[in-house]
Amino acid sequence: MRAIAAIGAAAPALWLAARAGLGDLGPRPLTEAIHFCGLWALRLLALTLAVSPLAALMRWPRLIAVRRILGDAVFAYAALHIVLFTADKMFDLTVVAQEIVKRFYLSVGVIAFVLLVPLAATSTDAAVRRLGPHMWRRLHKLVYIVAALALVHFTLQVKLDISEPVAMAAIFFLLALLRAPRLRREPLTISFTIFATIIATFTAMLAEAGWFAAHGAPFFAALADNMDFSEGARPGWAPAVVGAVFVVLALFARLTDRVHLSKLAAKTSR
Repeated sequence: MRAIAAIGAAAPALWLAARAGLGDLGPRPLTEAIHFCGLWALRLLALTLAVSPLAALMRWPRLIAVRRILGDAVFAYAALHIVLFTADKMFDLTVVAQEIVKRFYLSVGVIAFVLLVPLAATSTDAAVRRLGPHMWRRLHKLVYIVAALALVHFTLQVKLDISEPVAMAAIFFLLALLRAPRLRREPLTISFTIFATIIATFTAMLAEAGWFAAHGAPFFAALADNMDFSEGARPGWAPAVVGAVFVVLALFARLTDRVHLSKLAAKTSR
């Protein structure tokens, strides 16, 4: 499981290296690479936060083992994101600092990365033992602040197409909702997952329609566009897809458990 997670986390970086080697990064290769690494840092952060609710739904605690690998990958992509940005400024740290101070979205991104540093530094078993489980869990709640700041950074740097920021924000909102039962010390159920998915999906659709309305488009026309799939699905459907995957995997896990128990009962009765 850990090996699969590590290979999956490394795959985007290998794809980027292959594209760079083939000269397939466009007229501004560094800019393309910067955006690529930042986007994958955000995607892997979403995957990291998805591990706990998915493990709870599938009743498969061993899945938690991949969370640390994904978290370290988030830090690696974020670090590469910053290194490439610095390279784009010819490694002139004065220029880099001026850009960070001048551009708010860069300031937010740097804060998010700084908060990632202690999380990456304490991702080992030795760090858990040194800090103690309680303190370690409290420290790693910083990941939620990192997620919020990363979303703000991503959204602010987008100039025109807000599709991916809306989709990513909606997915993070769904993952936040799926943590609600745990806060009440209750198990995460399939029915609550479906409910949270519906809430996150409609919230995303309303938010996108509101953004378009603020820029002069008719609100209800923008909302109705979510039912038009002629040019693909709107970003508001992203949490619906994620929620559906969660539910299907949870049902599959339960079916597998029943089949296993049935076979065990049959062997016992012989």
